[in-house]
Amino acid sequence: MPRVSVVIPAHNAAPFLPAALSSVAAQTFTDWEVVAVDDGSSDETWSILESAGPRVRAFRTLQSEGPAAARNRALAEVTGELVAFLDADDLFLPRYLESQIACLESAVKSGRRIGVVTCDALLLEGDDYAEHTYLDWVRDRDRPLTLDRVLRRNPIYISSLVPTEIGHFVGWFDPELFGTEDFGLWLKILERGFEAILNPEPLAVYRRHTGTVSSNIARQGANNRRTYELALARGHLSARERRIARGAVRYNRAMEAVARARFAPCRPRSLAQLVSMMPLLVWVVLTNPRWWSQWLAILRTGRQPPAANPQ
Repeated sequence: MPRVSVVIPAHNAAPFLPAALSSVAAQTFTDWEVVAVDDGSSDETWSILESAGPRVRAFRTLQSEGPAAARNRALAEVTGELVAFLDADDLFLPRYLESQIACLESAVKSGRRIGVVTCDALLLEGDDYAEHTYLDWVRDRDRPLTLDRVLRRNPIYISSLVPTEIGHFVGWFDPELFGTEDFGLWLKILERGFEAILNPEPLAVYRRHTGTVSSNIARQGANNRRTYELALARGHLSARERRIARGAVRYNRAMEAVARARFAPCRPRSLAQLVSMMPLLVWVVLTNPRWWSQWLAILRTGRQPPAANPQ
């Protein structure tokens, strides 16, 4: 059995998938398998996976069920004691597995119960790398990855390493979530008393483009809200953590409503629209005054600035 199973969900990912697979093949740590799922693609994704070689085990669904369901389908087939997640449009840098496993082993030797090892990532926008990294972008590099901290703002990048038995224990991904299913998993792991730790090296490449799930603010707000609602329903949060989660539900409800109001650049379509949104906006400002400048940016442009929400 391989030590690590790399899980790749792929939906119409043909332009990016060969590079993602090549980035796994280039790892300095070589005891791995890839378990990939073609999530109902209509392009050449399946033919790429079929011809990827014996270390890639590929499965497919006839219609798209979303990234959470695709990952869960792959996770039902993994054989490694560790799982590393890679989106089909992202990349591992060559030392990703070697460095992440070393970070995990060092922490475990000291007696810590580690559920997630995350890392920093380079940002690739089109053909150009940004001057800042993923953790610079989400503005949360130096604080411990406690449940309290992650509830306030999730800095854990999807290309993280999770012990397989812990993922099975907490139940992996919630299929109803779309685009926030990874955040939901990190919360489930932390809620059960496992630690998340940060390997500060940039070990992956996060490709940002308009086709990513996070590009739709209204949908992101709805799924963020549902992620917090599920955390509240599971019943593992402390009183303080419940207050944080309830505030985030209000915030993301407002994000969803403002985005659906379809504000035109520079001003709302009508004064009536702005007036109708004021109770939600006031609610958000009272929940956390630090967000007021970000909401002004959404009102002016109709777009979300970087790190404008807790997720």
